[in-house]
Amino acid sequence: MKTLFIVVFTLLFVCAQSQELCQAKSAAYYHTDVEDYTDILQELIDKASDSDQHALLLKPGRFGLRGQDPIVLKPGVSMHGNKDEPTIFTTLVDLHSNESATIQVPAASIGWSVSGIIFDNVNIDIQPQQNAEVAKIENNVFLNGGRGSIKSSFGSNLLIDSNIFLRDHAHAGTVFIPKYDTTNAGIVFQTQENSVITNNIFGMDLRQMDNIIPHVSADLQSSFKKIKYALACLKLKWDDQQGFLASAIQLYSTNEITIRANIMNATFPDTMPIAQDHAISVVGSNQTYVVQNFIAGWELADFGGAVRFTSAVDSYVVSNYLANTAVMMYVANHADFMQVDNLVVYNNFLYRFLDHNVDPPAPLDGWLYEGITFFDFWTARRNNTIRPPIWNSSVPISPHAHNIVITNNKFGAAQGIDPNVISMGNLDPAQAKVDKKNCYVTRPLIPTATNNRVPLLWRQNYRSDMSASFGGKIPTHFKHPKSRKLIQHVPEELRRLPVLDYWKAFTLRNATVPMISPEAPCFNMLY
Repeated sequence: MKTLFIVVFTLLFVCAQSQELCQAKSAAYYHTDVEDYTDILQELIDKASDSDQHALLLKPGRFGLRGQDPIVLKPGVSMHGNKDEPTIFTTLVDLHSNESATIQVPAASIGWSVSGIIFDNVNIDIQPQQNAEVAKIENNVFLNGGRGSIKSSFGSNLLIDSNIFLRDHAHAGTVFIPKYDTTNAGIVFQTQENSVITNNIFGMDLRQMDNIIPHVSADLQSSFKKIKYALACLKLKWDDQQGFLASAIQLYSTNEITIRANIMNATFPDTMPIAQDHAISVVGSNQTYVVQNFIAGWELADFGGAVRFTSAVDSYVVSNYLANTAVMMYVANHADFMQVDNLVVYNNFLYRFLDHNVDPPAPLDGWLYEGITFFDFWTARRNNTIRPPIWNSSVPISPHAHNIVITNNKFGAAQGIDPNVISMGNLDPAQAKVDKKNCYVTRPLIPTATNNRVPLLWRQNYRSDMSASFGGKIPTHFKHPKSRKLIQHVPEELRRLPVLDYWKAFTLRNATVPMISPEAPCFNMLY
C-alpha cells in the first residue's frame, strides 16, 4: 500500500509540474504546421536596425526558416527569445535541399547577443569580425544544426555560455575520419581569438535530464526549462538519445580560447559505432585553456575519445574529469606548423571504464590510445615521406616538441579493467617533464608494483615476461630525467581549481558502471 501511495504521489507531482509549465493560454502560439517566417523575421531585424532598436524581443511560437536564405542579423541588433514560453526557429522541409537554416552575423556587428531561443536544425554563422566589445550567445538550445551549430571564423571576443547542444541519430555524422568541411560539431572556430566557451552541455540522453539538473549552474536552468516545455507541452518528438556529435568543439588556428566548465557527453561508444572525431579537437592553435570540464562518451581512438592537440603551443589541460577520454598531443601536417610546445596536463582525473573488447588493433594500441599520449607522426613518417608511420621502437625521436609537463594527475579504472598509462611515444625524454605525482587511485597496472605511480611508456617498449591483471601490456622501465617543482609551470590562477561535481550525474557504459570520485586518494599499497 505504501509503494502504491508513493507511485500515485509521484505521478500527481509530475502532472502538477507539467500543468505549471504548460499554460493553456500559450497553446495559441504554437501551431502544428510551421509556417515560413523567413521574410517576416528579416523585415523585423531590418526595422530594428533602421530605428536603432538594439534588442529584438521575439514572441513565443514555432517559426519556420528557409535553409537557402540566411537571416542576416544587422549591425546594432540583438535577438532575444521569450523568457516564459520558448521561441523556436526550425528549418523548413525542402525536398530540393538539406541545408540548415542560418542566422548570419555580419562583420560590422559589435557587441551583439543571441539568447533564449531553441534552434531546431538552425545554426549561427559569424562572419569575420574584430569585436571591440564582447558578443554573447547564451541560454539557447541547439538541436542538430549542420556542420556546426555555432561557426565563427576570423573573429574575437565571443562568449558562448549556458547553451545546450543536441544531435540526434538522423543528423549524426557519416564520415568516420571527418575534416573541417565534413564534421558535425557543436562549435567550430577557425582563426578565432580571445573567446570563451563555458557552462554548456554537448550531448545528452533526455531521459537523464533530471539527474543532471541538480549539478549545473543556475544559468543553465532556463535552457533545461525550454527543453522540458518543448517535450511536455508541445509534445515535440525528439529522440531520447541526443549525443550523436562528432565533436563538441573544434578549433583551427585559434589563439587564446578558454573552454571551461562544460559537460561533453556523447554516451555511445559501448552500444553502437558512430562517426566520431574528438570531444575537443585543437589544430594549429596557441594559448588554449581546457579547464574543469566533464568529458565522456567518445570511443577512445585516433579519431575519437580525447582532448586532442595537433600542433599546439602554450596550452593547459587542468582539473578535468576525463571518462574513457585521453589527452593526446600530436605533431602532424594537419596544421600550418609542426610543433607541440609548452603543453601542461595538471590535476586531471582519468577514468577508464571500457574493456579490451573496444581496444584498437595493433600496432596502434599503446602508441595513441593511452590516458596521456604524445606522438610525432611527421617524424615517424620520416618527414611525411612514408606511410604508415614506423610503429616500433626504432621510430625516430621527435625534434618538434618541447616542455611537455605532466603532473598531479589521477588514473583509475572500473572493476575488471586495466588502467591506462602515460605514453610518451617518440618524445625526446629530455623534453618530458613528468614527475612522481601522477598516481593510480585503483589497483596499479603492474601486479608486482610497490608504489602507485603511473608508469611511462616510451617508443612502444613493453615487458615480455609479465602482463597486467586483465591482459594489458606493461611498459619496460627506463631511466627518465627527474623533474621537480613542476607546479611552477602551472599559472597561479589554475593551481587550485577543483574537479567539478558533474560526474555525480552520470552512470556510464549503458548505465551499468558507477563513477569514481576525483577526490579518491592515491591507491594505498598496503591493501
